[in-house]
Amino acid sequence: MTYLHKIFRRLPAAAVLAMLVLISAACGKKPQPVKTGAVLNTEPAGAAVTIKGKELGVTPLKIKVRPGVYLVKFSLDKYKNSWQKIKLDPGDQKNLTFKLEPETASVMITCSPDAGMVTFQNRNLGMTPVVITGLPHGRYTAEVHRHGYTPQTVSWNINSALPKLVKTSLETNLGILVINSKPDNAEVFLDGKSVGRTPFREQVEEGKHKIELRRNGYNSLTKIVQIKRRMVSSFTDAVLEVKSGSIKISSRPSKAIVYINGKHYGDTPVTLSNLPPGSYAIRLEKDGYDPAIRRVNLPAGENLDLMLNMDSNTGGIDVVTQPPGITLYLDGKLVGRTEKDPANKNISRVFTIRNLSAGSHRLTYVHKRAKPEKRFVNFKISKGQILRLDGLNLWIPNVTIIRDDGKIEIGRIVQSLPSKYEFEPSPGVRYTIDKSTVKKVTYLPETE
Repeated sequence: MTYLHKIFRRLPAAAVLAMLVLISAACGKKPQPVKTGAVLNTEPAGAAVTIKGKELGVTPLKIKVRPGVYLVKFSLDKYKNSWQKIKLDPGDQKNLTFKLEPETASVMITCSPDAGMVTFQNRNLGMTPVVITGLPHGRYTAEVHRHGYTPQTVSWNINSALPKLVKTSLETNLGILVINSKPDNAEVFLDGKSVGRTPFREQVEEGKHKIELRRNGYNSLTKIVQIKRRMVSSFTDAVLEVKSGSIKISSRPSKAIVYINGKHYGDTPVTLSNLPPGSYAIRLEKDGYDPAIRRVNLPAGENLDLMLNMDSNTGGIDVVTQPPGITLYLDGKLVGRTEKDPANKNISRVFTIRNLSAGSHRLTYVHKRAKPEKRFVNFKISKGQILRLDGLNLWIPNVTIIRDDGKIEIGRIVQSLPSKYEFEPSPGVRYTIDKSTVKKVTYLPETE
């Protein structure tokens, strides 16, 4: 290792460089400059590059300069000028990129008359005057609309940072809508929204509109009307039809004859449909009941449900006979035969007769073997009364006894004792028969 080499190793790089320069100068050779440079880029590309007042080209641009600090201007149409500070040290080779901001401007939109709603890029910005800021270069449109006026489309072009003023005039698009109806006081719906009652006269926007008239008790009426600006459009022949109603009539008991306003309509339950509004006189009739009368008012379009209770105007009797098996006639008409009561074989079950008209009646009870064969009971029934008839007795033979000597006796065994029968051959006559003298006892049927 040489002596100089040992010295260079011990010195800093800057000192070594300086010594080399001195040695070179001493040898009569010029020093080589250190290369420094950069590649300048912008987003978007194509921006002009100016350094120290001199335009050097457009991005992307490769420059070679001496080490130092530089203020670089980037300029591009439709974008804001950008000033950037660049520092380059000896030997630097940098690749630098700068993002340019678009040049923007503001616009103010006004209209006459004022207070028009501005819609821009599908957003409602409020009432005029409206200011829109930060608009890049380009062409723009907005809608200005106000109730009662024809919407207007406005447009403008941004080509510099200078603010814009956009003016427009709105023209009325209102016509007059007149509606009369029979009957009046019908509610008016305009495109589904309630706007008043007939007679109706209001300003309405130009165009086709759906008109609907509604009134309680009447069928609604719908019509499409064409409104023209500054003209009167009339809907004056609106006649509302009355809604029909119905009356459903039931009764307790059912199957009552129905009369409405004197006309027969069948038996309950019955439903009468398609009835015009008004007053209806209802009368129900049924045998054995007082007529049920009701007057009702049927409003238009209503459905009434009526239940009428009918009061019985008849009475009835409950009959118990002794013995059972007796045939009964009421006022000469056969009504039935009494039956044995399982709890007491000597009397009958209760035999009921109903729907007897108020007044006097005769009950006849009959049995062919009885002595006498028939009897009569006269009674009087009040409205709604149920009368109990007891003590209906007939003497009826119930056995045939054959003695050992062949003698035959017919009558009633009143009581069977261990060795004797207590026997009744006729009403009120009784004696005993020794069972040892009886050959045969045959019981007669209960009924005739």
